[in-house]
Amino acid sequence: MEEILNFLNTSVEDNYLTNSEKKALKAVIENKNPSKRELDWLRSQIFDIARSKTSGFENQQILEWLENANKLILPRFSETICCQAYFSPGNDCLNAINGCIGQATKKIDICVFTISDDRIRDKILLAHQRGVKIRILTDNDKSFDRGSDIHDFSEVGIPVKIDESEHHMHNKFAIIDSKIVITGSYNWTRSAAEFNNENIIVSNDKNAVLNFEKEFERLWEGMVSY
Repeated sequence: MEEILNFLNTSVEDNYLTNSEKKALKAVIENKNPSKRELDWLRSQIFDIARSKTSGFENQQILEWLENANKLILPRFSETICCQAYFSPGNDCLNAINGCIGQATKKIDICVFTISDDRIRDKILLAHQRGVKIRILTDNDKSFDRGSDIHDFSEVGIPVKIDESEHHMHNKFAIIDSKIVITGSYNWTRSAAEFNNENIIVSNDKNAVLNFEKEFERLWEGMVSY
C-alpha cells in the first residue's frame, strides 16, 4: 500500500489528477489488488491528504462532511468483487483449488464430475479433520473409476451423493464458506493439471455464489447416497 500512498501524495502536489495519473494509479491499484480493508484505509488516507492541502474552516467542514457521507454510503456498494482465472496444463488450477480449500473455516460443498488427484484429496481430508463441514456430489459412473478418491471421502464420514441417471453429472464447481465459488472446465484429476487445456474461475461475487448454492441444494436433494 505504500507505493499507492506515495503515488497519491505525489499526484496531489499540483492540486490536479491528470488523465495519465489516473491511468497510472489504476494500474498500480490493479497490480496490488488491495483487500476491502486496505481500500478503506486508502480512502481515509485520501481524505487526510486532501485535508493537509486545504485551508479555511469552511473547506475543512466540507471535507469532514464528504468523508462521513462517504463512510455511510460507500460500504453498501464498495465490496471488492474478485474474479480470477487460472489455466492448465500446469499447477495454477490445482494450487488455486487447494488454496481455497485450505482457507475454508466452516463448510465446503463440492460438485465435481470426478476427483482423482490425490493432492486435492489430501487437502479435502485435512479440511474434514479440522472440522470443516464437507459435502460432495459426483457422477455415478466416474465414482468407480480407477484412482477415484470418492471411496476415501465416504470412508471417513464425508457425505457423498451420486446421480442415478443414464446421463452424466458433469458439473465442476465448489463453494467455500458460502463466500467463494470455484468453477470451470477443470476436472479434479492429475491429467487435467499435467496435460489438458483447462480453466477455472475463482470468484467472491455474491450473486454467483448464491446461485451455485441453490443449484447444489437442488442437486443434493435429487441424488442418492454413495
